[in-house]
Amino acid sequence: MSKETRTFHIDGCDYNFHPAAFNRFFKTYQMREKMTVSDTERKIADSLHLSIDTVHGWRFGNSGPSDIETIKSLETILGIHNYLLLLNKKIEVQPMTTNDRILDSLKRIYDAVVFYLDDFDTSSGFTDYWTRLHYTGFDINMIESEMQEIASNKLHKVEIVFQQEYIILHKLDIYSELEKYIYEDLCNIWDGKLNYYCRIDGVDTIEKCITQEMSVHEEMTIALNQINEMMSEYF
Repeated sequence: MSKETRTFHIDGCDYNFHPAAFNRFFKTYQMREKMTVSDTERKIADSLHLSIDTVHGWRFGNSGPSDIETIKSLETILGIHNYLLLLNKKIEVQPMTTNDRILDSLKRIYDAVVFYLDDFDTSSGFTDYWTRLHYTGFDINMIESEMQEIASNKLHKVEIVFQQEYIILHKLDIYSELEKYIYEDLCNIWDGKLNYYCRIDGVDTIEKCITQEMSVHEEMTIALNQINEMMSEYF
């Protein structure tokens, strides 16, 4: 609504006239009566003993009916089954506090990290991508750079979300903790494996290597526990 209209208190709730709703019913009424816009405005205005300019103003939110009886009359004129359809219930929106903004900001970072860790886990530490490249004929010497790019791009999505929250979080200790976690810990969970995989010669060897080290799911769980611990102060 471009301008505040009169508030009507009905059954313990506050309502304002809803110009957009009125305009929709106005157009339906116009089509049903097969009249021009100006003739429709005139007919409604005459029925209510008001000016055409007044009805025109209602359509574009410049004003609204001054009493509830006029709105009930519109219900009858327009053929609406409930006059409340011409009203908009007022909902008081509580302003977001500083703490709310911090929690929202941390939640966005947390979500990005969880998506990253889930991808890491479900792709067996990104080795599924290695296997795919291997079987599509990539030169063994090119796979390392391709894998580095794939993994870096996935982590970069987390980094971007983290950087976007600078204004809200940068004065808090957790921001520097998250910075180390994202740029070091999240990187390290795949970097060492990736370099090792790219030095060996065959998928079978990769699978044997995975079983000999800490499992991907264990590493994911450790990384998830790390961020959960960091966030526990706020949630």
